[in-house]
Amino acid sequence: MAVTEAPALRSAPSPLQSTPPASAGNPGTMKPGEPRRRNRPALSCIQCRTRKIRCDRNEPCASCMKSKIVNCTYEEARRPKPRLWRLSPAPAAAAPCPERSPSSNDERASVGSAFTFRDMALPAPPPTSNPSCPGSGAAPPGKSAEPPSAVSPRSTLQSHHSDSAPGTMSPLGNTAALAERVRQLEQQLADALRRPDYSSPPSRSAHGTLSPDHPHLPRPYGPRFLTNGDKLFPLVVNVADRVEADKNCDAYFALQKCRDLSRTISSTRAATSAPWQLGTSIPPEETAHRLLDAYFRTFETVYRILHRPTFCQAYQKYWENPAAADPTFVVLFQLCMAIGTCFQDDVAALRRSAAQWIHEAQVWLVSPTEKSLVSFAGLQVMCLLHLARETCGVGGDLSWIGAGSLLRTAMHLGLHRDPNGQPSISVYETEMRRRLWASILEIVLQSSLDSGAPPLLALSDFETRPPSNYDDDQIAENAQLPSIPRPPNAFTQTTVQIALLRSFPVRLAIAHYVNHFRSPVTFEETLKWNTELTNACRALSATLQPFYDPAGILPKRLSLFQLRLAEHMVHRFFLALNYPWLWSAHKNPAYYFARKMCVETSLKLYRAIATGSPAGDSGTASQSDDFTRLATCGYGAFRSVPTLAVLTICLELLWQVQEDRSFQQSMSIDHSIDRSTASGNEPDVNSSVGMGIGSGAAPRQELLEAVKYSIGWTERRIRCGETNAKGYLLFSALLCQAQALQRGVRDSDVERLVLSTVSEDLNGCLLLLKDAAGRDPSFAVAGGVANGGTTLDATADAARGSRPDAREAARTRGFNSIFNIHDADFFIGT
Repeated sequence: MAVTEAPALRSAPSPLQSTPPASAGNPGTMKPGEPRRRNRPALSCIQCRTRKIRCDRNEPCASCMKSKIVNCTYEEARRPKPRLWRLSPAPAAAAPCPERSPSSNDERASVGSAFTFRDMALPAPPPTSNPSCPGSGAAPPGKSAEPPSAVSPRSTLQSHHSDSAPGTMSPLGNTAALAERVRQLEQQLADALRRPDYSSPPSRSAHGTLSPDHPHLPRPYGPRFLTNGDKLFPLVVNVADRVEADKNCDAYFALQKCRDLSRTISSTRAATSAPWQLGTSIPPEETAHRLLDAYFRTFETVYRILHRPTFCQAYQKYWENPAAADPTFVVLFQLCMAIGTCFQDDVAALRRSAAQWIHEAQVWLVSPTEKSLVSFAGLQVMCLLHLARETCGVGGDLSWIGAGSLLRTAMHLGLHRDPNGQPSISVYETEMRRRLWASILEIVLQSSLDSGAPPLLALSDFETRPPSNYDDDQIAENAQLPSIPRPPNAFTQTTVQIALLRSFPVRLAIAHYVNHFRSPVTFEETLKWNTELTNACRALSATLQPFYDPAGILPKRLSLFQLRLAEHMVHRFFLALNYPWLWSAHKNPAYYFARKMCVETSLKLYRAIATGSPAGDSGTASQSDDFTRLATCGYGAFRSVPTLAVLTICLELLWQVQEDRSFQQSMSIDHSIDRSTASGNEPDVNSSVGMGIGSGAAPRQELLEAVKYSIGWTERRIRCGETNAKGYLLFSALLCQAQALQRGVRDSDVERLVLSTVSEDLNGCLLLLKDAAGRDPSFAVAGGVANGGTTLDATADAARGSRPDAREAARTRGFNSIFNIHDADFFIGT
């Protein structure tokens, strides 16, 4: 009985089962009395089911690929759940990127919660990548990248067929139209939230090869200015590559001779050993007094490190009996003279002596007898050593390491704690500790901007108050009664340091914002810090301008060097803030403010070394003032910052010329002016200055004069002992390119003209280097044929073999420096 009733039981519908509609299964109606069959889920794609062919259930399936059907879709609602669980899981999603992938539930629902889109031609992103973030492979225009959290390896295109009425568009056509519409909306959203393509990621990497700032750069440096030369100055980079590649041309031989000669000069100046006793290389008293006076009238008026009356007493005792002098004083004395060499006419003859004094100070700091000497005098030596290495170019590119050691030594001695309220500390000691701490803070901040490394310091790390407004003669080491500081409106020897210290919090925050690799970078945040820095500059100007005497005849007034050095130390932060947006400003007018600030700041910094007047003042003064000499003979920031400013001016000049050229070509204006070249006259870029087409940030005539003056400035640097000729070659090549474009020279001929100019300038550089070597006594002794029979080529080979490659040393650094001339990969480098 049980066997005969089994078929009837199996055919009877269960009361818990719902009867599926006829449209859910195969088309057609059921015959009366026919047993109901359970509808099996359709596992084939919609296209194969429509054509009634076999489907291998892949995405896309083989039949659709063979028929060249782009959209191979499956009906998700008809697919059984166990099949879904057998699929491979979705890749692990990376951290969400708020700028490019708004993946909130509300926003996805507004786009259409019933659909999931994926470009079938693109592979699924790896688990560690996020295609929606900038710099990590964003989707091309017209295609959207789905947030990783919503993507599975077999993402499908869904559609509710029940919503489509008969006679309307087919499900496939409706799906394609909706997909295209959503793609357009996502592309509009991505364009609205997209950051500039140049140095504007949500976070910065510590290494250039891994940084999303510059995914196109093959070089392993940080995002420095000249390592982006292939993007900013492609023609000049191409010319440099051609000179390097063609080993049979005259330019290549001249280049090799310049390199060998520059390396030889550098090797002869380097100090290789230190004498057993300090003070054996001190010059005569007249020369020493001249060098010491140069230091005290320049850097000591801004960086308060020494107490001048106390130092002068020790100086007089030294000349009475040099053998009995304190070694600590001798080291301080030699470092002051090393800094003073940058302000002398015979600076080339003093280069080797300065390197020797710096080397002796380094040996003294690490010698076994002085290793335990962690004292206030040792901090003074470390501060002066930092300034000497920067100005004399002796290991200045490693200044950030020394600045960190200096900061930690000062904290070890308690300089970060204010000594106020301690009766055992005199006014002299209190003020000297505050002055030295303020100088250390400035050194740490400036070295952070030079190297592109974070300052590793916060305002909460110290509580030391600013120095009081004292002159040096008001505080004596053995004073019985404390003196009263001068009022704020009175100028003293500490006024400039106090004024700079007021802007320190803003500049420290900017250094963190620019150089920290985890700092979120947005243009709105950059504008905010521009406003804060502008207010700080106005406050600094309001404090210092009343004390400035342009004639320089009033006693106890602000000197020109103090004003220009203070402006140099503050205005360079505008370049650090706005330069990452400069390339985007060229293409997008929304960032025009960054372009304007970069060009205006560069012109101010240029005027400081060109006119002998304060930055921003168009007046003229003596060309032999101290700051101009420092920019001509000094190194570190006093070479790299003006060079960055001039390169920004060159870039603006090229952009303006190219904008005029594009406008003339679009208007069919014949501007082929080769008459100047034919007649033998110098090509002039002023022929169309009055047109002013485009969005120039400064007058073109002013830009042209700045570039021409800068070529002479780099030539004077070589005559004063500079062995790096890249600045001279770069400025000449860029000026030639701008003039050729302005004359209407064809693009195919511009590179030929620039290559010819570079070849001529290489020969000129070789003559300049030979002339500088002839005036250098250290080179005459080390490289002369009569002295030991050493030839120039042999000396160059020895220097090349003993000296590590600068490019290899640069690869070990991965900071976000805007510009470092030592790492510039153009032409000649030492």
